[in-house]
Parts: sequence; structure tokens; C-alpha cells
Amino acid sequence: MNERIVLACEPAEFLEGKDCNVVETYHFGNDVGSAALVECAAEHESAIADDDRVLAVEANHEVELHVEPAHVSEERDAVATIEDVRRLHDVPEDDATGAGLTVVAMDSGIDPTHPVFEGVAIEWVDVTGAGGGDAVGHGTAVLGQVTRLAPGADLIALRIFGEEGRTKNNVIMRAYEWLHDNTDAYDVVNMSWGSQETSQAINRVHNGLVETGVRDVVSAGNSGEKSGSPATAERAFSIAACTEEGTIAEFSSYNPDRDNPDVAAIGKDNRLVQAEGTTMGTDLDGPWVKSSGTSFSAPEVAGMVAKYLDARGETSPETIIREFEAAARDILDQPRDGAGLADYAAVVESDAAEEC
Repeated sequence: MNERIVLACEPAEFLEGKDCNVVETYHFGNDVGSAALVECAAEHESAIADDDRVLAVEANHEVELHVEPAHVSEERDAVATIEDVRRLHDVPEDDATGAGLTVVAMDSGIDPTHPVFEGVAIEWVDVTGAGGGDAVGHGTAVLGQVTRLAPGADLIALRIFGEEGRTKNNVIMRAYEWLHDNTDAYDVVNMSWGSQETSQAINRVHNGLVETGVRDVVSAGNSGEKSGSPATAERAFSIAACTEEGTIAEFSSYNPDRDNPDVAAIGKDNRLVQAEGTTMGTDLDGPWVKSSGTSFSAPEVAGMVAKYLDARGETSPETIIREFEAAARDILDQPRDGAGLADYAAVVESDAAEEC
């Protein structure tokens, strides 16, 4: 029996009449429709795909975190601090702290005991069944970047990765269902992960989420001239990785067939929050670690977006992307950096903000 994700334009319960076992269903509202995890024999897949109510049938692929490209140096001396992030992207420490806003990270969880999170309101949502904590350290590092740029923002750790930092599309569908059902609970969602290929199911559900008004920030990936979902979704705000000198990171993904990524932020040799008992990256002094990847450039922009919303008020996802792209500083004559380096001060000072 094969595991398949079926995307449908109406509630997926109709699949129970097919020659398959419906394991679980997911509902997304608006015009997105629904999805289901089914088990079926190969000879019955075409009958499911031929149903007019079915939009896509895909394998239940494994999905990975966008972290630590294999060729990154383990040297301890060169490290990009949060001060480097503030300097390069012109992010001031001002009254706009993200207060009153909530950032959710679809990730591996969080270790809330790190000093960076002292005084920060943190909520847990687990769709894996693995429970609390962060056995990988990735989610802790991601949310640490958000907090260090927007210390007033509340956090939600939406856990989609298990103990070994792996997940599958059906777990991602559960998380998207939670995001669709709870849009009043958060203001920005960060996604520092991705599939190796484009998934019609993930991209459609992601686009539908953004169409409800959710502001997303997505890591572009670490595979060079290759990018997968959700970064390839048409409505995704995709973030490339650059160095602290403002040059594009050699591993940062881009998609020649799509206007992707949108802007770049520091994602090379970042000094990051370390979850207790984890081994991700290169250990630094104290509960800190050095690691690289678009996983860490994305939450920097998520933190900037939280500060932006605090400073400017309610703003649509389309306006945010448009303003960040318009204010970006171009660093390459090719599409790997998107519109260029994210420039927070230029975005906030822009007079061009108009709701779409």
C-alpha cells in the first residue's frame, strides 16, 4: 500500500467511497478545499486522480529543515552576531518591538529556558504527537532570531518536526489546518523548512493561507539552483541567505523559473540560540551555537515584519512584500538575491505603503 496526499476541491470524505483507506483528512476553508492522507494500491491511484473533485495526488514525501549546508566551515572565530544583522539591515533598537503581535514558527519546537526568552510569552502547539521541547534545536534557534529583533513579540512554537528533525507532508497538512483555523491567534508565520521538489498540495494550501491575510516568511532553501515548496508557492515571501558582508551565500537557493527568492538576509555563520542538550551547528561559548542556512535568514525578516507591523499598523501580505522589495539594496546582477538585501529602515520610512 502506498501513502498518498490527495488534494480535493471539496471535503475529502468522498474518498472513503474509493478503493483506498482514508487515514486522516484536513480542511482549510475558503477556496483551498481539503486534503487527505490515504493508503491505496498502485492500481487504484489513477481512479482517484481521475475524479473531477481531485486536484492532485502526491506521495507523502519526507520534508527537511533548511539548515547547515554540508560545505559550511566549522571555524569558531567568524560569526555573524545579531548586531551584525541590525547593522547590515539597518534595524534600530527603537520603540517598535513587535509588542502586541504574535509570531508562529512551524518548526521543531522550542527550549523556553534559554535566557533570550526571559519574559517572552510562549505558547506550544504540537501536531507530531512527540510532545514539548526541542530535541533538534532548530526551532529554538529560529525563534531566538525573531525574539532578538522583535523582543516584544509573543511566540507560538508550532511543532511539525520529530525527534530526528524529520517530518512528512501529512504532518505539514495538520499544521496548515491549524494555521487556517487559528488566524486570529497570530500575525506572522515563519517557515524555515522545505521539500526537495514543488508540491502542488503544499503550494495551494500555502497560497490559500496568505490569501486570508496571513503574513508569511519562508526560507528559500540551501540547494543552490533548486528550490521546493513552500518557497515556490506563488504567494510565498521567500528569503535568501547572505553573509555579514552583504554577499550572497553560495548555498542559497533560487528558482530560475519563478521570481524567487524575494529578498535576502544574513544566513551564513550566524550566532544562534542553542537549545539545551542539542548538537546542531558548532558550539560557541555559553548556550550559543554557530550555524548557517536560509533557516536563519528567514526569521530575521520575520522579526523585521513584526517590528514593521508594530510601527506601521495592520498591513496586508502583498503590501509587505512590495515594500520590502522596493526598499531592498541590490547586491547581485542575477536573481539569487531576489530584489536585494532587506533594508528595514528604508521600508519603515517609505511613503509608498498603501493597502492592496
